Amino acid sequence: MTGPLIRGAYRGAMTVAAALAVVGARLPGAGRRWPTLAGRLGALPAAEEATARGGDAIWLHAASVGELVAARPLLARLRERFPRRLFVVSTLTATGLALAREMSEAHLACLFPLDAPATVRRRLEPFRLEAFLFTETEVWPTFLGALAARGVPAILVSGRVSARTARAWGLRSLYRRALAPVTCCMQTEEDARRIVALGADPRRVHVAGSLKFDAAAAPPPAEIAALAAALAGRRLIVGGSTHRGEDEALLAAYRALVPAHPDLLLMLAPRHPERLEAVEAAVASAPLPCLRYTALVGHEAAALPPGPAVVLLDAVGPLAHCYALAWAAFVGGSLVPAGGHNVLEPARAARPILVGPHTEHSAALVARLAAAGGLVRVESPAALTVALAGLLSDAERAVAMGQRARAVAESGRGALERHVKIITARLTTAHAAEASSG
Repeated sequence: MTGPLIRGAYRGAMTVAAALAVVGARLPGAGRRWPTLAGRLGALPAAEEATARGGDAIWLHAASVGELVAARPLLARLRERFPRRLFVVSTLTATGLALAREMSEAHLACLFPLDAPATVRRRLEPFRLEAFLFTETEVWPTFLGALAARGVPAILVSGRVSARTARAWGLRSLYRRALAPVTCCMQTEEDARRIVALGADPRRVHVAGSLKFDAAAAPPPAEIAALAAALAGRRLIVGGSTHRGEDEALLAAYRALVPAHPDLLLMLAPRHPERLEAVEAAVASAPLPCLRYTALVGHEAAALPPGPAVVLLDAVGPLAHCYALAWAAFVGGSLVPAGGHNVLEPARAARPILVGPHTEHSAALVARLAAAGGLVRVESPAALTVALAGLLSDAERAVAMGQRARAVAESGRGALERHVKIITARLTTAHAAEASSG
């Protein structure tokens, strides 16, 4: 299939998706989903549309909560640098939107529109955009094309390209035109090579590092002190950002380890909050006692039983602080083919890290952590049990692994300053070009 055909097929598919969303909004029970559907269809509530029309805007898009947290210091620095601009933040999920609305750095938070021509036009209409920033791998051809037609600079921040994406010939045809005018701030030299192969202009590609290295740790919420008190010195294994299949593997490992380590506790933090009840059911069928984090740290705090128990993290935000209370951390999305999630959080907390074989989303960092001796890759649930047993039986090794992991995390700092410099230069160039043409 040729490039024009691929681009046409993509636009058609996105248009159909938008039409299906409109139909879905009219189905019984769709009322509670309407705010999300309306946001993805490009609509803004009247008050937010009035805000959007209030001045020259810089828009930051981050797909996930993790990317949003990592980009927050960048947003703060840009607000300092451009104090008269309107700052907009978008994301793809209701959870991310809730966090974005709490961010003091943003004047307006919204869902990102479906990448169909009509929805993109509807969303862009109220804004006087000065720049659009987007994180990691969020390439939306229709949206980027609309920005280029309007002369709006687009900047990819903390960019990465997986090996799978780099091998996808169809994506090259789709991305080439979209990426050509984009300034790309990539995490590694390999990411830079891959984005050029996908169609980016090499003159616009920079190696700036990952913003996650510079993400400032938020102060621990008051509940973390309550959790530490509830643990009362007991050792904790944290399974962070887990997917279906990984919770079961951790539960099996926990049951195998408890006889030799009766003080041990397990915390499960599902990647997707909608899985909480399913994970709770899996714990009950283990069978093991299960307490929700919010119940454990609430005003009428529940008490941990003296024997084996599982804590279910049912809040967004505390995971990084929970890693700091752990003996060891397993980072999910890696025993199943989901690409792996954020290994920097446990590394910053100086905790030994375990991951499965699927770590495409942070392959370079995982390789660095493994080479430094701060991370162990396990190939199966059985290997996970063996690795955890080794860390529980050798405190000196566990502490040393954690220190090595933290050293790697500290060594990557500096990306924030590089990003600010590149973005400021790009906007300065755009202002100069606009002035000369005016």
